[in-house]
Amino acid sequence: MKYKILDNLPTIWIALMFTLGLALASTNAKAGPEGMSQYPWTPMSVPMWCGPIEEVNTVLEKEGYVAVEVAFGKVGAMPTGQIAYAVTTYASEDVPGHIVRTIETPEQVDKCIMNMLFDYKAFEFRPSTDL
Repeated sequence: MKYKILDNLPTIWIALMFTLGLALASTNAKAGPEGMSQYPWTPMSVPMWCGPIEEVNTVLEKEGYVAVEVAFGKVGAMPTGQIAYAVTTYASEDVPGHIVRTIETPEQVDKCIMNMLFDYKAFEFRPSTDL
């Protein structure tokens, strides 16, 4: 009788972990700038080619790439922040499904080609109506 709590410790531990799991699983977490900027992630090195903006633009045009979309990163990863950088997608006029993405800042010093991708396919996007 004296060690009743210690005898039931594994059962108590399992019950507490189950309750904690339910509490975490039931939160209404959604992807968004507020959530993504809260993680202690480390920026990773990726293969990129950078050069003077005029030179990169000339090479993209010479190689047959056409800008098809642009999106802006903002300060603090918030929609109300000032523009910090632009990511532009270029499609190849010669190779179907081949795209490159570039990144540049408002200062317009360098422009970097972040990635070269193949077999690109766009999905139809339907925004949620449950906002």
